Amino acid sequence: MNLVNEKVEHINFGIGVITEEKDHKIWVQFEEKSIEKIFIYPDAFEKFLKAENPIVEKNVLEELHRKLDQMEIERKEKEREAALIKEELKRLRILKKKPAPKTTKKKSEN
Repeated sequence: MNLVNEKVEHINFGIGVITEEKDHKIWVQFEEKSIEKIFIYPDAFEKFLKAENPIVEKNVLEELHRKLDQMEIERKEKEREAALIKEELKRLRILKKKPAPKTTKKKSEN
């Protein structure tokens, strides 16, 4: 979705216009303070920014939720992998601690 020229409102800086969008970042030129800020997209819309256009806001929040859902899936997968590694290490420690079976040689009879 092209966000350039879309108006947004920031909780501290007020109303601004998105001037550039690139590499998961957006540049916003704020009217009141005549400053430009860079935000991570779509993350900034979770707490700091709100699009004035309700359709744009809805689309951005949907994208944000997809990203958060994907991050949660990845987090759970890493937890699962870590649990498997922990179990394997535990199993290897148990194997290492077991004493080797004793072998006895029978004395040969002369």
